[in-house]
Parts: sequence; structure tokens; C-alpha cells
Amino acid sequence: MQRQNEEHPVTDPVCGMELSHKSAVDEATYQGKTYYFCAQTCCEAFVADPKKYVRQHRQHGMKPG
Repeated sequence: MQRQNEEHPVTDPVCGMELSHKSAVDEATYQGKTYYFCAQTCCEAFVADPKKYVRQHRQHGMKPG
């Protein structure tokens, strides 16, 4: 059983680095979700074009656009 105070790792959506909320240098919110970053430059790239880094959900059987 996991302890409740253990932190789940998060992934920087720009560079793919795995980090914790505590070790994140910056964060940004997009469409109601908070994203965490290993460096301010990753955050700046995300804020400039978040659609480039957020994986879009698509339904099964639909071809990508």
C-alpha cells in the first residue's frame, strides 16, 4: 500500500522529463489542467503553443486529421 504523502511523478510536456511537483521550476494551466515544467524555457514554449504539446484524445476508429 502506498503512503498518501508520496508524490506521483509528472512529466514535462515539452521535453518529456519526469519530475515531481516539488521539483518543478514552473507551472502553467491549460484547459483547466495544470502542467509542470523542469525549466522556465519549457514553460515558455508550452505557453506559446500549448496545442503542440498537449496530446489530443481521439475516439477509437477515427482517423487523425
